[in-house]
Amino acid sequence: MKYDSIAIMVKIASQEFDKLSNQILASYDLTSSQFKVLKLILSRPEATVRQIDIEQYFAMTNPTVTGLLQNMEKKRLIERIPNPEDRRSKVICASKKTRAMEAELYALGDELERRFTDTLDADEKRQMKSMLRKILGQ
Repeated sequence: MKYDSIAIMVKIASQEFDKLSNQILASYDLTSSQFKVLKLILSRPEATVRQIDIEQYFAMTNPTVTGLLQNMEKKRLIERIPNPEDRRSKVICASKKTRAMEAELYALGDELERRFTDTLDADEKRQMKSMLRKILGQ
């Protein structure tokens, strides 16, 4: 089916990426959303990511992120510890289990992106990133 709406194509592309990533990540007992959150936590300095940061970074609601983090805690992928700068809040940290998989998680991320964009050449990938940044106001 052909689509003319950019918004619809972006949404469908996002859904296709999630479908691909969920297939690949199933053997790791991870969902696409959990994987994205882990990559964010691993990419930031230790003990600096708060729930609000995850909500804002991924434009997700508080209840959605709360459920996501609860499931990740049950799987022992993350730990919530008191924020060293504000004891009233908590920060989200990668667990030892996640730290042990860190290199593999980054390799998975590279593989997912490669497979998702394998129909694009290097110049098209640069253009795509540029256009998406522009749409997102970055």
